[in-house]
Formats: sequence, structure tokens, C-alpha cells
Amino acid sequence: MAGETVKTEATCLRINPWSRTSHVVSWLTPSGRVATLVKGAVRPKSAFLGQYDLNYTCGIVYYARAHGEAHALRECFPLERRDDLRGDYAALAVASYFRALADELAPQGPDCREWHDLVVRSLDALPGAANLVGELLAFELEVLRLMGLWSGVAPEGGSFALRGERRFDVSAAAARCLAAPRDEKNFASLLDAARAIGVFYTFHVDVAPEARRLALQFAAKTTQERLKEK
Repeated sequence: MAGETVKTEATCLRINPWSRTSHVVSWLTPSGRVATLVKGAVRPKSAFLGQYDLNYTCGIVYYARAHGEAHALRECFPLERRDDLRGDYAALAVASYFRALADELAPQGPDCREWHDLVVRSLDALPGAANLVGELLAFELEVLRLMGLWSGVAPEGGSFALRGERRFDVSAAAARCLAAPRDEKNFASLLDAARAIGVFYTFHVDVAPEARRLALQFAAKTTQERLKEK
């Protein structure tokens, strides 16, 4: 792949400084995570100014370098800016958590297409969502499915089905919520379900719990307020 020019759709996961005027941008593409070096990114006359930001989905063209090196970004143009996220702080916190999960867990290769599609759909659904906790839970459940750790939930039995024959016991209310988290209107059930999945993520998924705690904190406060308005 080194030496090739690659064109792809990509969603911006992280932006890190590389020098006073340059960035290293981490992307999620349908074929895996990609890091690109954007030289002169913040110079006043840079062609890249305003063309990418966190949560943007862009069309990018990069020159592939050897494994382990940041590829050289040649072109970038936004396909979906998601400007509505900028005015919704709670949704931004949840979006940050989604990106962190994808950055840590998404695979390389063709299996990443479903991950990229999930991130795009989930980011699109966040601005103005009444049930942000439900959006967060739906994303987490889909991540578990993509990892092969979840095969469904039994609402009547209060069990969370894991890979193989294993079951993770949850309350009946939490199980009903997890069967359709976006549709749940009972705030207490949402929190019960969030606690249950949080325990599972802590012990079975290798991600930092702090990002989830902060995202859930903002999501819960906003969801409670918005559900009362409905």
C-alpha cells in the first residue's frame, strides 16, 4: 500500500498538534483507522482550513506511507459537517465518547465498514435528540454486537444474552429498555440499563471508563430535562 494514493470517505476521530502549524488527524474509514499528517494545517492560507474538524465526515485523498507512519493528506473536503452538534453540549460529550470507542475498538480491514456506518448514523442522530441516554445505549449495544459479545436481550426474562450460552442478568425493566433504548421514556429504567451495561463494559471491554462516565453524566441531565418537556 505504501506509495499509493488512496481516496476514501472518513470520519474525524481525533486532531493532535504535530508542530506549531501542522496536525496529525485520526480518521475512521470503511477499511479501518487512518492517521494523516496535515502540514501547514493552521496557516492563514492553508487549503485545509475549515475542511475538517471533530465529528466531520469528509472525502479525503492521502499518499500512503510505510506502516506505522502518518500518511500525507493531499485533499480533504467535508461531506457532513454536523454543525448542529456545536450548539448541543451534551450531544457533543456523547459524540466524543462514540469517537473514543471507535478509536479504541474498530478493526482494520473490510470489517470496519459496519463500524464506520454505525459512527456516521449515530453522530447524525445526536443533535437535538430527546433521549441521549438511549442513543448512548443503542451505540454501546451495537458495538458489542460488532465485537461478537452480544446476541440480543430477553425483555420478559431480564437477561442480556452474550456470546455463546452465557447470560448477564439484569432487571426486567432494564432488559425491556435495552430491547429498544431509543424508545424508552422512563428515565429510571434508562439509568438502570445504563448501570448494567456500564458494569459489563468495565469488566469485558478494554476502554477507559472516565469517557463513559462524563458522557453519561451530560446525557442523563439533558435526557431528564427533555423527557419532561415531551
